[in-house]
Amino acid sequence: MANKPQYPKHHPKPDDDNGCKDCKDKDNATQVSITQNRNELCQLLYGSKGSVSKSETKFDGENDIYKEKRCIFLNTEKSYRKFRNFEITVGTELLQTNVSLKAGITQIKDWNKTLNTTLSTISKQVKELKVKFLELKEAACRLDNSYNDKCNITQIRALTGKAAENCPEPEQPPEACKDAEKQIEDLICRPKGLVFDINSIFQSSSDVVGIQIFSNIDSLDQLHSDLTTKSTSFEKLISDAMKARKSELDKVQEELVNSVKSITQAAVVRNSERAKFEGYYDATEFLCCPECDCVKEDDNHHDHHEHHEHDQDQNYEKSGRKGCEDCPPRLKDCEHAICDICDDVKKTFCCEDKEEAPPVQKKPDRNQEAE
Repeated sequence: MANKPQYPKHHPKPDDDNGCKDCKDKDNATQVSITQNRNELCQLLYGSKGSVSKSETKFDGENDIYKEKRCIFLNTEKSYRKFRNFEITVGTELLQTNVSLKAGITQIKDWNKTLNTTLSTISKQVKELKVKFLELKEAACRLDNSYNDKCNITQIRALTGKAAENCPEPEQPPEACKDAEKQIEDLICRPKGLVFDINSIFQSSSDVVGIQIFSNIDSLDQLHSDLTTKSTSFEKLISDAMKARKSELDKVQEELVNSVKSITQAAVVRNSERAKFEGYYDATEFLCCPECDCVKEDDNHHDHHEHHEHDQDQNYEKSGRKGCEDCPPRLKDCEHAICDICDDVKKTFCCEDKEEAPPVQKKPDRNQEAE
């Protein structure tokens, strides 16, 4: 829509009588009739001037309303798009994440149950192993006591070749028992270290079981339930806002469409009133000082008329009367001018065909018909 109004060529001005008071009317019947018709057209012209102003004011008002409606529509549409995009991305992602978390939590719970069973079994086995290691330590202690008992010195010498104090030189042990001394020492020493190790393993096993119990994987069900409830409520809030904006957008769009219809109708009415005003303007302009171009009143016409009258006088002297058939016609050009209007109308409103239209048959001249 153009902001600057486009006025017709004959836009009405205050106290504009289109020069109706500039012409000096002749005092004859024809002029009286013309003046009467002109006065009627002047009244229509004045009324049309008011209608043009009214329609232009109407159009300007509808144009302002259209701009406001359009601005409201664009802002409402922008707000709707924000909620729609937020609902599509954040809302949908949030709900889908909850669905995926539910499956993940179910899997984690199954793994936690299996882990709990495994840790409990290990803890039980470590506890049982600790008892066995204590028994092994006691056996090592008894072996150590026996190894240091002087009553068993002969057996020790036979196995290791090691002799007691104040005894002859040690003997060479048999080949099969050459590492017996070191092996006996390992049997005495190692169980003591294994007891410390099993205590560490038992403590670590107990700690891992405690950590697994403290992790409380089953509480994820309640956490997921709370998250689902709040996520659903949040997504519903976004969805309701989006639907509300959509409803408002439809309403505002309908109002904008009606505004477009109104401004279009106002523009058509305005242009129609302007066309009427220009028609009345041109008509009053012609009737104020009427001069028909097709009726020649110039010097050539007068010379022709005088020359024609002179010929008629000669004919009259010869025949005793003037020849009426020798009076020149004055409205022949007007007839052609009206035909030209027909051609202009056809060019304006008729479609051009590929084949040329047949020429317009002009009416035969009455003089030719008489001949």
